Amino acid sequence: MTEDSHPHDKEPYEISEDEKLLAVLAYVPFVCFVPFFKRDESAFVQAHVRLGMALFFVEVAALLLRFRFIWDLVLFFCIVLAALGIMNVFKGRGFFVPFLSDMFSRKY
Repeated sequence: MTEDSHPHDKEPYEISEDEKLLAVLAYVPFVCFVPFFKRDESAFVQAHVRLGMALFFVEVAALLLRFRFIWDLVLFFCIVLAALGIMNVFKGRGFFVPFLSDMFSRKY
């Protein structure tokens, strides 16, 4: 990845298999903490980890509301976004969802 590239660019770039694995794990509930605490230097992995963590916390918040319809709707929304994120990981692209991708944008 070049210095000028941005993790949300639509153009695919070279990503190692380890980076792809960490980025995919970011979309699996509870397992999303593994790439988060690994603190990979890759902007590609960090971008996917931020979105994966945001999806996880949205799912937990919906579960705490205890409204069956809302939980079903939010879970469906999160599954679709996670699937799109994983597809973009395999294509070597970033994936940006307004507001959700920015929830964990703090540099660690």
